[in-house]
Amino acid sequence: MRANAKSDVKTKKAVHDPWDDMVIHLRKKGPEVRDAVFEGHRVDFFRGKDLVAHMKTCKEARELMEKLPQDKLKGTNLDDQSDSLGHNLLRRGVFFRAERSQKTPKPGKKLLKYPKRLDLSRDNTFDAEGFYIWRFVLPTSVWMYVGSAGVVVLTIACCLFPLAPHWAKLTVLYLCLTLLGLIFFFCIVRAMVFGAVWVLFGKHLWVLPNLFSDDVGLVEAFQPWYEFEGADDPNFKAPSFWSRMLAAAAITASFYGLYTYSPETDEMAAKAHQAHKSILEMLDLYQVPKQLAGSNETLSSNLTNATGLNETAGEILYSSNETSVPPVVETDGEVDGLEVEEEEAEAAEEDEEEAEGVEEVNKEEFEISGVAEESLYRGHAMAQIGMRRYQNKDESENKNEGKNEGKHEGKNEGKNEGKNKND
Repeated sequence: MRANAKSDVKTKKAVHDPWDDMVIHLRKKGPEVRDAVFEGHRVDFFRGKDLVAHMKTCKEARELMEKLPQDKLKGTNLDDQSDSLGHNLLRRGVFFRAERSQKTPKPGKKLLKYPKRLDLSRDNTFDAEGFYIWRFVLPTSVWMYVGSAGVVVLTIACCLFPLAPHWAKLTVLYLCLTLLGLIFFFCIVRAMVFGAVWVLFGKHLWVLPNLFSDDVGLVEAFQPWYEFEGADDPNFKAPSFWSRMLAAAAITASFYGLYTYSPETDEMAAKAHQAHKSILEMLDLYQVPKQLAGSNETLSSNLTNATGLNETAGEILYSSNETSVPPVVETDGEVDGLEVEEEEAEAAEEDEEEAEGVEEVNKEEFEISGVAEESLYRGHAMAQIGMRRYQNKDESENKNEGKNEGKHEGKNEGKNEGKNKND
């Protein structure tokens, strides 16, 4: 007897319930499922008419229905059997019936096919016009675990983003900017399509109407592809033709004004380059130069080289200062002013050529990128300009002193020669 009892239990466990196959099929491949808010929670629901339509069109669903106990399914045609199937699933607690929270449409609008909020219905019978909330939850798939692990890895990667290589940071930045640009481009095209259809036909054509809706999920945001309001609605009243033409003329005039007073292409390119540079500076994404990416010794050696170049520039400028003072030419006690001016001009040209040579040497020596290049190069240039100004000042003072001494000596010698002649 015990052996027979055990064999009966095993056979009962081995028998597979066909209702489970039907429920899993309807949950995975059955009627279209949308999400809504029910008592503060987001739930999945479907329409009764979608379930009936699925049973008519899906061959696999009809085969599974034939495996069900026929005494539970009442009716001779497929519609009656689909209603009986819905009643049986309701009694089994697979789903329950709900109704719209807002039963009347807002002024100037119509009721949505899939409501955003649902309330519990008092009538828990199956009807093709009703809404039904799923209570059956599918078993967790392997992809759910993979997605969860991916979220954890992505979170850790975001936390370690400051330590990422420079190329990785730039890649993420440019990908984000590209995505943002595509969103703006799509919004402009979407608005242009809506405006063109509205002006020509007075109807509302929206591409991806749920894209910016807060009441739908990620997948539902891209469904449907388009929505043509007023196409099949006899109560929809389009604006008059002249009002639409007036609006089109105003929009065209606005765009023409923007085009007329828009900045030049070179100016726009310069501002775009400046904006790109500002973004890199704000996010600290300039590539670190190889000369400054090493240890502190490398940085100190760069500074030492900069100091040495400054000293070299100073020596060159001081030596040019000593050699650029023109000699005083004495002609019978008078200074030849024309020759002095020519020599001064030649000395000034030599100073400028030597200074340009020093700047080129500095620029070749410190070929680095980004902020470091600009800061170091500006520092060298400002130091050399200050040294040049100081030495030009000394040079002018020395020249004035030489002229005054030459004048005094010439006058004194002239007086002495005049006295000698008188004597």
